Amino acid sequence: MSALQKARFAVFSYFTIAGAAVTFWAVHIPFVETKLEITPSAIGALLLVFGGGALTAIQLVGNLIDRVGSRTATFLAGTFMGVMLFTPGLADTPVLLGIALFFLGIGVGATDVAMNAHAVEVEKAYERPIFSAFHAMWSFGGLIGASLGGIALANGLQMQTTLSIAAVATLIIAVSMRTWMLPDNPNHQVSTKQDPKEISAEKVRLKAVNSANRKVLGYVLFLGAMAAAAAIAEGTGVDWSTLHHARVLGTSEAQASLALVVYTGAMGFTRLVIDKVVALRGRIFVIAFGSLVSAIGTSIVVVSTSSPVALIGWIIAGIGIAGVVPQIFAYSAEVGESSHTGRNMAKVVGITYAGVLAGPAVIGFLTELVPLNIAIGLGVILGLFTALGTLVIRQRNANAKTV
Repeated sequence: MSALQKARFAVFSYFTIAGAAVTFWAVHIPFVETKLEITPSAIGALLLVFGGGALTAIQLVGNLIDRVGSRTATFLAGTFMGVMLFTPGLADTPVLLGIALFFLGIGVGATDVAMNAHAVEVEKAYERPIFSAFHAMWSFGGLIGASLGGIALANGLQMQTTLSIAAVATLIIAVSMRTWMLPDNPNHQVSTKQDPKEISAEKVRLKAVNSANRKVLGYVLFLGAMAAAAAIAEGTGVDWSTLHHARVLGTSEAQASLALVVYTGAMGFTRLVIDKVVALRGRIFVIAFGSLVSAIGTSIVVVSTSSPVALIGWIIAGIGIAGVVPQIFAYSAEVGESSHTGRNMAKVVGITYAGVLAGPAVIGFLTELVPLNIAIGLGVILGLFTALGTLVIRQRNANAKTV
C-alpha cells in the first residue's frame, strides 16, 4: 500500500469513527427519553447543547489547522472525541447528560473540521474527485453505530456499557491511524526571519492575503448557510427518525432503530458513487439535484402512516442528501486564498454546526405546537432552499468566467 493509499485509508477511518460516535449516542435517544423522563422539547435542548459544543470547537480548530497542519489537528480531535464518548452513558440527570454532550460535541466538531481539511489534501494528491467517498465512511460509521446500538438495546445492554466499548474502539483507531496520514503542511509557518526587512515584507504579504480573503467572506458565509440548511435536513433523519418511528408510528425502541439504519445506510452507499457523478456533472449538480430528492423523501415521511412507507421515505431522503453537505464543504475549500483554506472551511463547517445546533431544537420546540411528523417537514423547506442556492453559485461562477 502506497503512502497516499494509507493516507486515504486513515481519513476513511477517522470519518468512520466520527460518524459512529454520533449515532451510538443518537440511537439511544428514545432510551434516554424514557430513562430520564424528559419531553421531545428537552431532547431538542440536549441536541442544542451537543451542537453548541461542536460550534465552540470549530471557532478554534480552523486556525489550529492553518498553524500546525490538519494531520496533528485530526489526531488530537479524534482522541478527545474518543475520551468524551465515555461520558453520556455515565449521566443520570438531564444536566449531567447536557454537560457530557457538550464535550462530546466539542470532540465531534473539532474532528469534523480537521478530517475534512485533511481529506481535501488527500483529494488534491489523488487529482480526481474522491471527497464524497470520505463522507460515505461517515455514513457507514453512522450505520455501524446505529446497528450495533440497536442490537445492544434489543439485548438489554446498558447505554454506559455500549458507549464505553465504542469509546475504546474509537481511541484505538484514532491513535493507530495517526502515522498513516499525510505529513502536516501548515499554511502559516512560524517565522524564523531575523532581518527586519524580511519581517516587514512578510507582514505586508499576510496583510494582503487577509484583505483579499475578506472579499469572499460574504460568499463563504452564504455557502455556510446552504450547508447548514442541508445539514439540518440531514440531521432530521439522524436525530428524529427513531423517535418518529417509536412515537408516531408506534414501533418498539429496538424496531425504531431500523429507521436510522436504512437512512444512514442509504447515505453511505450513495456516497460511494457520488464522486463518479461529480466527475461527470460537477459538484453543483450534485448539490442541487440531491437537495430536491431529499425534500421528496422527507415529504413521504411526513405523510406516512406506516413503518414501511416511512422507511421508503427515509431511504429516498438519505440517497438525496448524501452528497450535498460533502460537496459544499469541498467547494468551499476552493474559495478564497489558499493560505486561508482551513479558516474558510472552518467558517462553512461552523455555520453548518450552527444549523445543526438550531435545527433539532427548532424541531423539538415545534413538537409542542404540531405533531412530530409535521415538524419533520422543516427538512423539506430547507432542502428546497439549498437547491435554490445553487442558482447563486452558478451565477457567480458565470460572472467569474467573464472577468
